[in-house]
Amino acid sequence: MEHVKNIQNQAMYCVIHGGVDVELRTKSIDYLTSLCFDGYAIGGSLGKNADELGNLLQWMMPLFNKGDRIDKPRHLLGIADEKGVDHAVVNGIDTMDSCYPTRISRHGTLLSRKGKVHIKSGSHARSYGIPIDEECSCTTCTHYDRSYLWHLFKASEPLFIQLAAVHNVHYMNELMRKYRHDILDGKV
Repeated sequence: MEHVKNIQNQAMYCVIHGGVDVELRTKSIDYLTSLCFDGYAIGGSLGKNADELGNLLQWMMPLFNKGDRIDKPRHLLGIADEKGVDHAVVNGIDTMDSCYPTRISRHGTLLSRKGKVHIKSGSHARSYGIPIDEECSCTTCTHYDRSYLWHLFKASEPLFIQLAAVHNVHYMNELMRKYRHDILDGKV
């Protein structure tokens, strides 16, 4: 492979495909891991929901635990909802990417430890002094309440998109920080 001649501090991953089909995924893994890639990305159809993703990862990830496959990073493409992240972490995925936190924020859904907050609901019109998540330390939660965010969303103010994205990304970063600590503490 030409890449190996001059890597310039860049990694090249292959993308494992095959949908939820055991035979196709296995063939894809066997062939692509025989080539000189720096890591493995898992993409394509990953199931209809988080439970199918969990089942897929549960039988597929042990296939990476043999030979020189075991030492290479594994990346999950396009998954970052909370349940999907949990399935990924417990099954040995190293990294993930997704637009999920910012995409849902644009549509008025905010993440919290008590569940999703749908800010477009009229129930937030008078939620004075109540942050999105009372345990959150992001700048959105420390400076703005749900009623103001509801107003911004209903008025189609661009500021809402920024404040909501700041919160959701902070929330997901905190979730990942917890997973990192759990991994280091041997809980995962």
